[in-house]
Amino acid sequence: AQQHTTSVQNGAMLYAQYCYQCHGTKGQGHTGPKINGNPAVSNLTDADLLRIISAGVYDTSNLATPLMPAWSDRYGGPLTDDDIQYLFDLIRSSDPAYLQKNGLSGPNGFNQIPNLIQSQNPTAYQTAVAQESTGQFGNPVDMTKQNKVTIDMGAPPAGATCTPACFAPLNVKVKVGTTITWVNKSTTPHTVTAIQGTDVSNIKIAKNIFDSGISNAITPNATYSYTVTAAAYNFNPKTHTVVYYCQIHPSMLAELTIVQ
Repeated sequence: AQQHTTSVQNGAMLYAQYCYQCHGTKGQGHTGPKINGNPAVSNLTDADLLRIISAGVYDTSNLATPLMPAWSDRYGGPLTDDDIQYLFDLIRSSDPAYLQKNGLSGPNGFNQIPNLIQSQNPTAYQTAVAQESTGQFGNPVDMTKQNKVTIDMGAPPAGATCTPACFAPLNVKVKVGTTITWVNKSTTPHTVTAIQGTDVSNIKIAKNIFDSGISNAITPNATYSYTVTAAAYNFNPKTHTVVYYCQIHPSMLAELTIVQ
C-alpha cells in the first residue's frame, strides 16, 4: 500500500511537469481529455492505458502531428518505464472502484497537483488557470470603441506556449468594420491566418476570412491589415469568434471576439 501511495505521489510530480498543459491543472481536461475520474479512461484495460501513456495517440487523418505525444523513452519520449507506471497509478487513483477491486487505498492523487505546479512554477500555474477558466485565450480585451486596432507579434511572456513569438493581446473584442493591423515586432517572418472552427489540433485554413499568405510572409517590422467583416462575425455563429495562427509557427495562436 505504501508503494502505491509513493507511486501516486511520483506520478503527480511528473504530471505537474509534463501533463497539465493539455489535461488541466486538476486532470479535469483542457485541450486534451479529462483523465481524473473519467469513466472512459477507467474502462480501459491496464495494458491499453499503459500503451496510451507510453506510445501516445495518433491522429489517423494527420500522422505527422499526434493527438498526444509518445512519453516513453522506448518511443523517443523523456520518461522511463517506472515513470509511465507512476502516471498510470496516478490516473487509477481517481477511480475508487479500481482501487477497491485491486485491494488498494489512498487519496485521489490529482488533488495534490495544483500545489505541485504552483510550487514549481507559479507564473505557469496562474496562466494555466486563467486559460482554463476563460477558454484558451483568456478574456478578450475590449477594443470595440476603436475603429483601428493594433496587435503585436513579439517575444513570448513567461510560461507562454507560443514560440518563437506571441500575438499580443491574445484575444481582442472588436466591432465589424474595425481595421486590425498586425505588426511584426519579432525577428522572424510570420503569417496571420484564420482557421476553420476552433479545433487547433487539426488546423484547416479559412482563406475566405483572412490569410496574409505564406508566400508573402510578414517580415520583421512589416505589417498586415484586415477590416473585420460580417462574414467573420457569422463564421462561428455560437461564439462569434475567429481563431487565427501563424502558418510558419503553428503554436502561435490567438483569437478575435467579434460584435456587430
